[in-house]
Amino acid sequence: MFKKPIILLGLCLTLAACGLRAQEADFDAWKQSFRVEAESAGVTPSFLDGILPRMMLLPAVVQSDRKQPEFVSTFGDYIARTISPKRIGQGRDMLAKHRPVLAQIAAQYNVQPHYIIAFWGLETNYGAHQGGIDTLNALTTLAYDKRRRTFFTRELIAFLKIIEQEKLSVYQGSWAGAFGNFQFMPTTFQAYAVDFDGDGRRDVVNSLPDAFASAANYLSRMGWRGDMRWGREVRLTKPLDWNDVHAPAPKPLSYWQAHGVLPLDRNAFPKDALAVPARLILPVGVEGPAYLAYKNFDIIMRWNKSELYALAVGLLADQIAYPQTPWAQPAAGEQISTDMVKKAQLHLTRLGYYDAQIDGQFGRRTKKAVRAYQARAGLPQDGYLTRSLLNRIQEEP
Repeated sequence: MFKKPIILLGLCLTLAACGLRAQEADFDAWKQSFRVEAESAGVTPSFLDGILPRMMLLPAVVQSDRKQPEFVSTFGDYIARTISPKRIGQGRDMLAKHRPVLAQIAAQYNVQPHYIIAFWGLETNYGAHQGGIDTLNALTTLAYDKRRRTFFTRELIAFLKIIEQEKLSVYQGSWAGAFGNFQFMPTTFQAYAVDFDGDGRRDVVNSLPDAFASAANYLSRMGWRGDMRWGREVRLTKPLDWNDVHAPAPKPLSYWQAHGVLPLDRNAFPKDALAVPARLILPVGVEGPAYLAYKNFDIIMRWNKSELYALAVGLLADQIAYPQTPWAQPAAGEQISTDMVKKAQLHLTRLGYYDAQIDGQFGRRTKKAVRAYQARAGLPQDGYLTRSLLNRIQEEP
C-alpha cells in the first residue's frame, strides 16, 4: 500500500534531477556563447580559459532581483535610517581624518569634500558595508537570466576587463554587481574610475584616494558646481501656485521668495543667490518639510534616481560640514504599502487618470495621476498618497 507514494516521490526526484541537468546544459551553452561575445569585446582567450570554469549561478541573486518590497519607503523612515546621529558623527570624523587628500581632490575636480563623504556614508557606511555577494557570480547570474540579459552581459564583460586589466581582487559587492567604497557598476568604473594614488591601478575597493577621486570625477563630469550647495530646506508662508510647482523648468530663488518660499532660518535668501534656479520638492506632501533643489541636486539624481536618496545626500552633507545647519527632521509618517499603491493605480485607471502598469511602484506616472485627481477634486496638488486620499479615490463613482 506504500508503493504509490514511493513511485510519486521517485518520479518527483527524477523530474527534479532532469530539470537540474537541463539547466546545467543550458548554462554551459550560454557560457560558450558568452565567451564568443566577450572575446569579440576584447577579453583575452587565456583569461577566459581561467575565469569561465569559476562562473556559477546564484539563485539568491535572482530572488533579490525579483523581490518587491511590501512597503514603499516614506521620507521619514528613509531619513531616520540614513541620517542617524551616529552616521553624522562618523562623517565628521571621516571628513577631518581625510581632509588633506580630499582637499587635493576638491582642487582638481571642484567637488566639495563633505559631499564625497556623504555619498560614501550612504553607499557603504564609510566603507564598512561594501557587500557580501560574489561579484563575478552575481553578474554571471544576472547576465544568464533573461529579464535584463543585455544590460548585465555588458556589465559582466566590463567586470572581466576590470579584473584582468587593473589586476584587482574584487571578490564581493552587492547582489546587482556594484562594488567598492562607492558601489560603482563595472561600466561606471570603466568610465570614471581614476588612479589618484599613482600606483598604476584604479582601485576603488582598497584605495581611498582612488575611491574618493573616482566619485569626484563622476560628479564633476556630470556637471557638478563646486561653488553651489545641493539646495536647502525652506518654509512655505503663502499658498502655492501648483502650476509653478510642477513646471518642468526651475525658477529663480527671487521668484520663490516673492511667492512666500523662504529659508528655514531667515526671511530672505542671500542677494547674490537670487538668480539661482531651483525646483520645489515636497517629499511628504504639502504638510511636510519643503526643499528648494539646485542644479547639484539633479547631479545627485544622475548617481541615483531616487529623490529620497538625493535629499539624504544633501542633508547628510550639510550636517557633516555645518553642524549648526537647521533642519526639520521629518516624522516617520503613515506607511504606504505596495498594495495601497496598486489599489490607487487600479482606481485611477478606472477614473481615466492613469494608463501605465499596475505594479505597486509609487513612481513618476503614479504621482502625476494622483496630482491630476487632486486638481479635479480641488485638493492641494502635492502628488502624495495617503490612506484617506486612497479611500476618497476608491469611493469615486
